[in-house]
Amino acid sequence: MTEQPLTLTAPDGHTINGRQYLPDVPSGTLVISHGMAEHGDRYRELARWLMARQILVITFHHRGHGPDCPEQRQGHYADADGWSKVVGDLQQVIEATRTTYPELPVNLLGHSMGSFIAQSCAQQDSHHIDNLILSATNRINRGQLGIFRLVVQLLAALLGHRRHSRLPGRLTFGQFNRAFRPNRTTGDWLSRDPDQVDHYQSDPACGFDCTLGLWRDFIGGMLSIRPDRWRRDLPVHLFSGTEDAVGEMGKGVRKHFQTIRESGVEQVTLRLFAGGRHEMLNETNRLEVWQYLLSLCHTRTATEAMSNHAHDQQQTLPFATEANPPAPAQSR
Repeated sequence: MTEQPLTLTAPDGHTINGRQYLPDVPSGTLVISHGMAEHGDRYRELARWLMARQILVITFHHRGHGPDCPEQRQGHYADADGWSKVVGDLQQVIEATRTTYPELPVNLLGHSMGSFIAQSCAQQDSHHIDNLILSATNRINRGQLGIFRLVVQLLAALLGHRRHSRLPGRLTFGQFNRAFRPNRTTGDWLSRDPDQVDHYQSDPACGFDCTLGLWRDFIGGMLSIRPDRWRRDLPVHLFSGTEDAVGEMGKGVRKHFQTIRESGVEQVTLRLFAGGRHEMLNETNRLEVWQYLLSLCHTRTATEAMSNHAHDQQQTLPFATEANPPAPAQSR
C-alpha cells in the first residue's frame, strides 16, 4: 500500500492538489468531494482505513480550500463561473481515475457542500460514475435559497465579490450551533466527539469565512440541481445523522431522498444514524459509519481484482506524471 500526491492542471491553469491512497490490489475507487471551509486531508484516517480494505481513495481540495491555498484566495472559487469550475475540477479527477483504472468501479462520495458539487457533476456528466454517495446533504429549498441569494448578491454589489463576509456564515453555521446550547465551542454542531471538533477548530485550513462570490456561486449551483435530469440507473445513497442541523435534523435529507426517488432514479437509499451530527465520518460511532460506507462502495470481485492486478501495476496515474506538472500559481 502506498500514498502518492495528486496533481492535475485544469483548463484555466488552476492546480488541483490532493492525495491518492493506493492498495496493492484495489477492488474499487472512491473519489471524495469535501465540504465548505475544510479540505481533503481531513479524510486521511478514513482513506487509510479504506485503503487497507482494497479501496483506492482519491482526495483533493476544492478551489479556495486546502492547506496550501494562499490566504488571499482562501474561501473563493473564482471571479467568474466559480461553480462550473469546481464541478469541472471534480469531473477531471473522476475522468483521470476512470482512465487510469478502467476496470475499477468509480464511487463518488460528496460531503455537505461537496455533496452538491457531486450532484451537479452527476447531473452534467455521469457516465464516468458508477455510484453516488451523499453525506450530510439537504433538500433544495428553492424559496429560501432564492431569498438568500438576493441578500448575497446585494452585499456583493456593495462590497465586492471577493469580500470575505461573516454574515452568510452567521446565518447558516451560527444557526446550526444554537441547537446544541450550551455550547462548548462554535463547532459543536459538527460532531459529538470533542476531540474531532477541537481538531477542526485548531486547523488553520478549516473554519474560515468564505467570500460573497463563493456564496453566490454555491447558492446558484444548488438551485441548478434537478434530480429529474440525472441518469435513471445511477445508484444514489444518502446518509446523515438525526441531529445534523444542515439536514434539518433529518427532515431535509428525507425530503431530498423523496425528491430523488420521485424523479425516476431507480435505486435510492437513505440511512439516518441516531444522534449523529453533521460529520458522521468523524462521529463517536465513525467505525460503524465507515463500515456502512464500505458496504455501499461498488467493487469488483477478488478473482477479478487478482486477474487484473498485473495490468493495474503497469498503469501510470496521469496526475503523477511530469507531462502534467503543477501550474506555477493557482488561477481563480
